Amino acid sequence: MRERGVQSRRVQAGKVEPADPWAPPPTRGGGNFWQVLAIVALVAATAGWTTVAVLALRGPSTAVAVTPSGSIDPNPTDGASAPPLADTHDVPDLEGRLPTELSGTPLQLQSWSGGGILTDDAWSTSMTSFLTGVGKKPADLQVAQAYDATQALDGSISVYHVVGVAAGPVRDALIAAWKVDYPDMKLSQLTLDGKEVTRGDFGQGTPSSYLYIRGDLVYDIETADEKIATAALAALPAQGASASPRASAGPAASSSPAASASPAK
Repeated sequence: MRERGVQSRRVQAGKVEPADPWAPPPTRGGGNFWQVLAIVALVAATAGWTTVAVLALRGPSTAVAVTPSGSIDPNPTDGASAPPLADTHDVPDLEGRLPTELSGTPLQLQSWSGGGILTDDAWSTSMTSFLTGVGKKPADLQVAQAYDATQALDGSISVYHVVGVAAGPVRDALIAAWKVDYPDMKLSQLTLDGKEVTRGDFGQGTPSSYLYIRGDLVYDIETADEKIATAALAALPAQGASASPRASAGPAASSSPAASASPAK
């Protein structure tokens, strides 16, 4: 995923997200790709698409400089509007492993393959090294996320899968990648909804991750509210069953290749 810096932690070039604190995946950090794209979306909505954004990805000194390319009317009257953005559904089968609603709130679903979300930032470099170490390519990483497009729900649910790799090492690789930006990240074990969960505490002002392994999938529930994490775990489709993926209205544009394989059932 909505995202800590997926705002949260991640995603592919060309994707534009609304300016909100929760954005779909993949990486965590105060200034990662999602945050930058959220700012681009905000600028585009208020200043027009002629604005040029110079973006520096990740790191504690991340900066975003916006330079107008000429005279800009913040309240255009010519009827011009931003071009529509397509949703991303690279791995529809993986979307089926996520709930379509949480506590009565409808959730939007999207998915990406690693070929689209892995760039040259620190999180991506760490994950790419992991994939190379287990004999996999970026396209073997698959990510899906369920989130509330209205932002009323304080959280999101992501699921990670690497084709042919057990979930335990994938979870550990995610933690190692997040620690690049959050070296003081604290881990603890707890039981929620009868499930064994690893909680990652990133510090004040940053949503926690509740990591849950099911089969060869790693679920990452991002929220600052443990009650929401518990409800999200309870809302997951039964093992062996899939929720029906449904089209989402959340803005996203993708140029990433289709996933190389569907997650094992």
